Formats: sequence, structure tokens, C-alpha cells
Amino acid sequence: MLERPVSKAGWTRVAFGDVVRLSKARVADPEAAAIERVVGLEHIEPGDLRIRRWGDVADGTTFTTLFKPGQVLFGKRRAYQRKVAVADFVGVCSGDIYVLEPATDRLMPELLPFLCQTDAFFDHAVGTSAGSLSPRTNWTSVASFEFLLPPIQEQARLVEVMNAGRSATEATANLLSRLRELRASVVLAVTGGDSSDAAELVRLGEVSNVVRGSTPRPAGDPRYFGGNHIPWITVGEITKDDGVYLESTETQLTKLGASFSRQLPTGTVILSNSGWTLGVPKLLRITGCANDGVAAFLDLDTRINPLFLYFRLLG
Repeated sequence: MLERPVSKAGWTRVAFGDVVRLSKARVADPEAAAIERVVGLEHIEPGDLRIRRWGDVADGTTFTTLFKPGQVLFGKRRAYQRKVAVADFVGVCSGDIYVLEPATDRLMPELLPFLCQTDAFFDHAVGTSAGSLSPRTNWTSVASFEFLLPPIQEQARLVEVMNAGRSATEATANLLSRLRELRASVVLAVTGGDSSDAAELVRLGEVSNVVRGSTPRPAGDPRYFGGNHIPWITVGEITKDDGVYLESTETQLTKLGASFSRQLPTGTVILSNSGWTLGVPKLLRITGCANDGVAAFLDLDTRINPLFLYFRLLG
């Protein structure tokens, strides 16, 4: 770990292409070369330096760009997706992926992937991309990116710290994954799953009045939004944490605004009904108004506990 602050004394400004080389290795017939794995942009997750998914060369591929363990894969197409990974196996990859490696011993190989993850590098790549539907940057543009290169001893210290941070991030992600699995098991235990002989199959519309929230128009009008009156329940409020209950909101409606919205009582089960967060439930511990991206289950049948419904929607 860093025992002293990072000093930039002795750091030198360099161009990316001065210390990084674009690998041009190709393999015409990957299967004949006993290469088993193929990597496309869809296999690289933003922010994750490990390649955790890939395709099989045996299933057929037109890719011929060769990569080897230790080389860095950078997605040149739609660079705003921030796709960078370090190879830990031999494979072939899409032509929309640059295979990078240090060009000199001035740059530690272990520092290169972290350099490619910096905001400055991505800003440069995005800013030099051309094309409307599928913008791409080119190697000449990438190679012109300038940055301050630390002395090799300082690079070693930085790599140690960043590897520690990466390990902590991966450990946290693994823990969250296990917690989600545990939560799924709890949901099955609480609700009886789908295998309970005593369970009765019903439709939500049969046991509740499914309604949608309503947003006063125009959104943001000070006549409707502001003050300290009625809590304003949005998709962002539902999805901002993994908790069961929604107990407060950052924004409120005026009394006039509430008259143009959908008011929901305490104890209502709600569900995000918009965007990539579709399907996230919450249980209200407040009385408030919901916007049009929120679905609510009112007049719940007395046979159904709201918490039970929450877990069924969660599972």
C-alpha cells in the first residue's frame, strides 16, 4: 500500500504510442492453430478487467486478431462503453478490439490496463471517434493520447495499490452475488416457491387493483414540485438501494401537484415500471404520490400479506 503521498516529481509527459504498441498478430485459421476461445465486445464487461465470458472457436468465427495472456484488450468501437480487459488465456478477438502491450520497458505491463481505464484516456478515445451509429476511434488517434508517466519505481507502487483495490472490488462483487443467491433462497422459503401443494395460482389483477402513477405536467413546474408537503415517489427512489422499504423521498409535491398525481397509502407495494430498472419492488412506509414510471398494487386481497407480495415480486 502507499505509505507516502504520490509525488509527480520525475514524471515525464509521453504519448501513448511512445510506450504502448498495437499488436498486429493474426491467425488465419484459429481452429487449426488449436485456439479454442473467441472474444467479442459483448464478452467484455465495462469496468471489469477480467474476461469472464467468451465464445467457442469450434462454433465458427471470422475473427483472426490474436491475443495472448498479459495483453490488454480495448474496445475501439463505442469507446464510451469503457470496455478494457486483461487476457489470461490465448484467443482471437473482434477487429473492433485493439490488442495492446508495452512497447518499451519504461511502462510496466501491469500498469497498462489501469492507464486504459482512466477518465482522461476514455475521454480522448471518445473525442476522437468518428461515425454516428457505431463510432470508432483509430490507432493514430489513440497513440496521440498524452499523459504523465511515473518512474518505474513509482509505477510499481501504484500497481500495488490498484491491484489491492481491484481485489477488494472483486471480493465485494462476489459477496453481493452470494447475497443475491441467499436472498433468492429466502424468497423461496418465505413464499413457498412454486412447489407448495397448498399454493393457489392467482393473477395480480385478481387480488389487487394494479394502477400506474401520474406525473403533474409540466414536470418541474414550481406550482407542483417543491416545498415540504407530499413525498414524490419516482423510479429513482425505488432503485437507489436494495432495502425492502421506502421511508422517505428527496423531492416533494405541493398540495396542488398532488391533486394531479396518484396518491398511495402507507403499506402499498410498488414496482418500477420504466427503463432498465423495470421490475424492482418496494414496500411503502410513507404516504406519497407516484410518478408515471411506478406501478402500484392497491386494494390488496386480505388473503395476501404485502410483505409476501414484495418477496414474490422480488423473486
